[in-house]
Amino acid sequence: MPPGRPGLAALARAFLRLGALAFGGLGAALALFQRDLADGRGWVSQRDIGEALAFVKPLPGSTMLQVAVFLGGRLRGGPGALIAGLAFIAPAAALMTAAAALAVSLPDAPWARGAVGGIQVAVAGLLASAMWRLARSEAGGRVLTLVLAAACALGFFLPAALIVIGAGAAGAAGRGGRGADG
Repeated sequence: MPPGRPGLAALARAFLRLGALAFGGLGAALALFQRDLADGRGWVSQRDIGEALAFVKPLPGSTMLQVAVFLGGRLRGGPGALIAGLAFIAPAAALMTAAAALAVSLPDAPWARGAVGGIQVAVAGLLASAMWRLARSEAGGRVLTLVLAAACALGFFLPAALIVIGAGAAGAAGRGGRGADG
């Protein structure tokens, strides 16, 4: 097997671990994928993660799960996609079942509301950090940097699907390549 291409068991262990640690939504998961799969293991590149996000973000459903499936497929084809998806979602399913049971049994305690507030702020910070890293790696030239800035600003006012379609058209008009300065 070529270097950087994991076996199915190693892939399952890695995505099970990522699924257990991917609290906080898409940004936190992207940061974990970057640190573990790209920086730590060398299985994928930042570009692979960016491509996964670009392909799956417009689709309905859990973007985090779809990115995991995409990366598993990139690494090991169909079996890798299936194993990565199942392994990634298994901890969340178990934890959500436990959290739902706990939420029903806990009264509306102020300390619980405070803990949730603290977690939400930390997740926002992780999301901002992951998005900054992704933006820096993907917007290599003037055209794509302008597309990035416009998409960010328009994100406050327009639906994501319109922004994605417009950004794709702008990238194509600007010769589409990374670092296109035209």
